Amino acid sequence: MTEERPINPEVEFQAGLLAAKVARRVISLDEASAELSDWQARTLAGDVAERWRAVEPRALIVTHMINRLLKRGY
Repeated sequence: MTEERPINPEVEFQAGLLAAKVARRVISLDEASAELSDWQARTLAGDVAERWRAVEPRALIVTHMINRLLKRGY
């Protein structure tokens, strides 16, 4: 069964930024995953947690990287 709640747009945006950094080899995927995990923990704290779905940071970053490659025609 899939989760009905959407992903927090702030977490989604941050994942896109981190994916670009990983693609340019500014930071490693492990560092980006840890940073997104921390970001998500702060963003989804408190009452807001019920509105948004938690995501696997590494999977979301890799998804952004793959989507970016597909847009370029790879």
